[in-house]
Amino acid sequence: MTQHFRDDGAAARGINQKEAQPTSDASRSIHALFIEAPTAIAVFRGPDWVIDFTNRLAQRLFRDRTAVGRRLFQCAPELAGSQVAELLDRAHTSGRPAGACELLILLDRGDGELAEGYFNVTLQPLPAAAGSTESVVLFAVEVTDQVLARRRIEQLAEQLEHERHKLEQVIQQMPHAVYIADAPSGQLVMGNAQGAEQLGRPFIASADFAAYSAAYQGFHADGRPYAPHEWPLARAVASGELVRAEPVEMLRPDGSRAIIEYSAAPIRDASGQIVAGVVVGVDATARIRALRDEQRRSEQLKGLAEASLAVNSAPSLERMLAEISERARSLIGAHQSIISMADDQSWAQATNAISLSDKYAAYRGYEARITGSGIYRLVCEQNRPLRMTQAELEAHPAWRGFSGEAPRHPPMRGWLAAPLVGRDGRNLGLIQLSDKVEGEFTGDDESILVQLAQLASVAIENARLREEALAAEKRFRSMVEATTVVVWRTRPNGHVVDDSPSWREFTGQSYEEWIGYGWLDAVHPDDREHADAAWRGAVESRKRYEVEYRLRRRDGSWAHTVARGVPLLADDGSISEWVGCNVDVSDIRRAEEAFRVQHQLVRTIAENATLGLLMMDAHQRCTFMNPAAEKITGFTFDELKALDRPLHDLIHHTRPDGSAYPMDECPIDRALPRKSQEQGEDVFVHKDGSFYQVAFTASPILDGSVPVGTVVEVRDITAQKRAEEERERLIAALERSNKELDQFAYVASHDLKAPLRGIANLTQWIEEDLAGKLEGESREHMSLLRGRVRRMEALIDGILDYSRAGRVRHALEPVDVGQLLADVIELIAPARGVEPRVEVEPGQPVLRTERIPLQQVFMNLIGNALKHARRADVRVRVGHRDAGLHHEFSVEDNGPGIAPEFHDRVWGLFQTLEARDKVEGTGIGLSVVKKIVESRGGRIWIESAQGQGATFRFTWQKRDPNER
Repeated sequence: MTQHFRDDGAAARGINQKEAQPTSDASRSIHALFIEAPTAIAVFRGPDWVIDFTNRLAQRLFRDRTAVGRRLFQCAPELAGSQVAELLDRAHTSGRPAGACELLILLDRGDGELAEGYFNVTLQPLPAAAGSTESVVLFAVEVTDQVLARRRIEQLAEQLEHERHKLEQVIQQMPHAVYIADAPSGQLVMGNAQGAEQLGRPFIASADFAAYSAAYQGFHADGRPYAPHEWPLARAVASGELVRAEPVEMLRPDGSRAIIEYSAAPIRDASGQIVAGVVVGVDATARIRALRDEQRRSEQLKGLAEASLAVNSAPSLERMLAEISERARSLIGAHQSIISMADDQSWAQATNAISLSDKYAAYRGYEARITGSGIYRLVCEQNRPLRMTQAELEAHPAWRGFSGEAPRHPPMRGWLAAPLVGRDGRNLGLIQLSDKVEGEFTGDDESILVQLAQLASVAIENARLREEALAAEKRFRSMVEATTVVVWRTRPNGHVVDDSPSWREFTGQSYEEWIGYGWLDAVHPDDREHADAAWRGAVESRKRYEVEYRLRRRDGSWAHTVARGVPLLADDGSISEWVGCNVDVSDIRRAEEAFRVQHQLVRTIAENATLGLLMMDAHQRCTFMNPAAEKITGFTFDELKALDRPLHDLIHHTRPDGSAYPMDECPIDRALPRKSQEQGEDVFVHKDGSFYQVAFTASPILDGSVPVGTVVEVRDITAQKRAEEERERLIAALERSNKELDQFAYVASHDLKAPLRGIANLTQWIEEDLAGKLEGESREHMSLLRGRVRRMEALIDGILDYSRAGRVRHALEPVDVGQLLADVIELIAPARGVEPRVEVEPGQPVLRTERIPLQQVFMNLIGNALKHARRADVRVRVGHRDAGLHHEFSVEDNGPGIAPEFHDRVWGLFQTLEARDKVEGTGIGLSVVKKIVESRGGRIWIESAQGQGATFRFTWQKRDPNER
């Protein structure tokens, strides 16, 4: 690769344009990849380091001083003797890659001065054909900015620690309380001694503002405790708020309160991110309390003036009374304020306005009206104010307490009341205060309350008229707002002129954008022409306008809206203006679409279900029927609808014996009134009059708690019932057959054994009669005869066992297989001259199963292994492994083995691999074993080869299939 391209596309020096072109699309792609790579790449041919290739980034790195065919150190002499030269030599000499991270290189960047640069450098040798290194590829990534930035960060960290230490010293020397919290956690990390002195407690480091709020209890001027997010420091940390001299009443450990003015500010990093917050506290207790007293007197006077305006501008009578009650409580400084207005002493219709401070927050729901008796009537009848301490109140003869309301009425502490008097001197009610915040009620308080009462009295009658007018307007506005989303008005010609805040809020259009016909710009392009034509047509025809189109929301999404407009006519019949609204129906359209999809899905499922589905209304009329139900009942849905009768009267009206089936006895029809699901089996009547058996589930459909219909699931089980009856018949027949077979086997065994016992006795008598005379061949014949008799008896017993195997069931019991094998080994007597060793692997399981069948299997397999061993050192090993749902057992011996071609034969009846005269046997044992194992859900097989011993394996279920 000896090509070099510059940005202008000219060929490298000494290479013509034709030679410089890549020879294929793939070559061009690879070449372009190297040229535009984000890493500086250059190829140098050693050992003189002639430049063979540089990409654009390498050219920029060397300020275009490199050229193909020239030596590197001629182009960049500052690199001679540098570590770059050393790495080039190393890679070229060793033939292995070389590299360095954050390598310092001094480069001439074009102005003749050497500039420091840091690079991650990799040098990859390129071998020549002979195996030696011909060229070296340089890959360089400049990391100068990263290295310098890291060093700067380390320097700044040291400076920061130094500055932090200085800051701590400054904070401790400040004359006011100072606290610092981290952001965004709100952890309180620093506080000085002045803060501890102000609050009478040592600095408490808090994990967050919730812990801070619990440790430092502060209150607003109205007595509300500061919530964690309300503290000046919390607001500065959370939102960057600058808080200046905010007074906070801080609770000291001794119960006293200090008023601290806190000023808080956020601390930001260079990017503007809040990293901490600082608050400074100045003790302003004396100054603020003096100022508050002065302000209170001034505010009372000012409050009277404001109350006059507020009373006359209140939008309703109730709001006016509430305003007076609230202002009376706040101006005079009481915890309770109540206004009771009763024209002509009609206390039954008294209107109460109650204002309670947080002290009595628990009583804010109290709504009982005063009776107008006792001390209340005294104020209203005399139309004069009354002021008392609590002791004077309780001692007054007109005071009657709260009667039955005492447990619920807010407690009182002192009392101040003033009458509400109309222009004609008629009493309108009274205003009363109780529980002054500080001290007892004064004459000044009484004067202020009287003035408030006078203001209220003057405004009450006017307020009623104004309230009636406002109520009428409010009713109209409420009707409009309750049915619209966006309200608009236009000129008679249809041009928008008046502003519509609701339109601008919904669409985000400015007033300038929507006036005239600009509103069409907010309509979806696909709906715009239709909306415009509908509006112009309505304006021209002077008829009601109604159209649906998509309207762009402020966030750019589209809302389905219904636009409606009507013309308002003047007295002369002309149109004075158009008024209208756009209603957002997006949720309705989405719900309709979702309902359509859901309905289609449900219908598809129902129509393709094999289960019959029917729906009935509250009058038992069928309202839905799927194809499966039509097939089961014989009726079509249209036929049932046309008949218009209760479903019971059509498919469930008669019992199989011909008697009538009353509807009130039908479990399906009981589901609706009982509001419960009913399940069961019953007999329905087909359209053709035939009866068929069904399994049904009837579920009520409830609208809230009101039953409105029933869903009935029906499955035709006629064939199933017939199959069950046939199965029961076959089972009964099989049981009879098994009993007859057992009886026959027993009788046959008894009858067959009787002559055998006679033959055995006869041979014994002959031997006794000819004792001493039987010799040689005669004695051998007699012995052979007795052997044949014993074999015949064993054969009869084997046939009897085989006939019973798998049919006779025994009780389930816990069976320790290890102990069972020990018993089996003890019962088996080895052949003469054989010293067997039967090994049982440890860890045999404990099963809940039938003991006798499992014992028979092990006795047969172990007995066969010993009987057919043909060697004195016979070894038998019984193993076990967990096989999931089964246990797998194995009986392995070191006998002669069984050739593969006989593996299937050994399981047949009367099959032996050796003559019965050589090895005594009936050929039934393994057949019985196989039948027992398979009847218990297992399987048995052989693994053996001639002369290599045999392994019989069988599986036994962990859980007996007959156990419930």
